[in-house]
Amino acid sequence: GLAGLLLVLLLFQMATNVYPVIWAYYTQAQFNWSPAMIGLSLAVFGISMAVVQGGVIRLAIARFGDFYTVILGFTFSIMAFPVLAFITNGTVALILTPISALAAMAGPALQAIMSKRTPENAQGELQGILTSGSALAMILAPLIMTAVFAAATHPDGPVFLPGAPFLAALLLTLAALALFWANRPKKQKKGPTETY
Repeated sequence: GLAGLLLVLLLFQMATNVYPVIWAYYTQAQFNWSPAMIGLSLAVFGISMAVVQGGVIRLAIARFGDFYTVILGFTFSIMAFPVLAFITNGTVALILTPISALAAMAGPALQAIMSKRTPENAQGELQGILTSGSALAMILAPLIMTAVFAAATHPDGPVFLPGAPFLAALLLTLAALALFWANRPKKQKKGPTETY
């Protein structure tokens, strides 16, 4: 019964891999950032991710429960991706970075849901499948995102849109959200007592 949720996680990981895959190309093409500025922005994103993974996730799950934390993480992605696709101000993109990092709440909460639905004697198998899915996302995301970026920035293309990969990531996230909603339990409870 975990196949749907595994696909949700794969789609979401492919979507969020848009950042490491095309960020340097995107910011150079869209904002004409120097390598130093690109490095600074990646440092801000890395610090933001560390804060989210080191504390925000735990607080969100304790407050909202696993199910709603996944929804919250998806929501931050759905808000950030279209802005990044069309924004022309690099300062705003930098300010948006910590907000974008909040999407990272979804992954661990989704894995927690799957772990709760898996018998104790199959937890190792689940972790193996999750690792394989993450590796698959890291293979597929560069293929998809760089192809979209190349098409959207080609000199002979119909439009110049370096942020187009973020629209692809938005579509993947919306598909993941729809599939997650379709695989939801009949009842959800807020807070740490949530059961599946």
